[in-house]
Amino acid sequence: MGAKHHSSKGFELFFAFWRRYHPLDNFHYQWVKDHLKILVVKRGEVLEPQGHASEISYFVAKGILARADDDPNTGKRKIMSLALPNMALMTTVHLHSHSIRPGNIIALRPGIIIALPHSVLRRFQEYEKSVDTLVDVFCNKEKRQLILLQQLLRECSSFERYLNFIQLMPEIRAVTSQTEQAALLDISRNTIQRATYFLATRKKRRK
Repeated sequence: MGAKHHSSKGFELFFAFWRRYHPLDNFHYQWVKDHLKILVVKRGEVLEPQGHASEISYFVAKGILARADDDPNTGKRKIMSLALPNMALMTTVHLHSHSIRPGNIIALRPGIIIALPHSVLRRFQEYEKSVDTLVDVFCNKEKRQLILLQQLLRECSSFERYLNFIQLMPEIRAVTSQTEQAALLDISRNTIQRATYFLATRKKRRK
């Protein structure tokens, strides 16, 4: 499929999402075409490498993005946050901040991503309510996820952490691999397998 098809599909998914929260008209369609950029990403592609200074929000129209850090010595990956479809990851602490968050932004799945420059969002947020609403939705979704992750990571038992993860974040469990879940929760795949077995049989497998 060509770039034109992906652009059309990406904009279609973005408008369908935005329309849930605010009525849209010709101004919004033109604004998106003038200021936003469609990215077609491959699995494993790095959108924002560690230390990069871009101030952008990446909206996931299709696929999954992660903010992650790979240990160069061990190769072990730590996932700090995820964006599923209809979520976004910001490169900065917040829209009006110039402080870049640590970690790389990586595509965990092939997909279609929309890049929203913060300079554009800041400029239109001041007088265009629909853009302000869009930013609020992005921020609230990411904030909710981070609060739940912090709650999970405070659980000392890795076994209980995974059981709580299943309850609190079923939508993430449904679309991620055990390796990705382990990187997100800072636990081992063995723990995940034991917890999964326990749920299936209600009996803990021997360590």
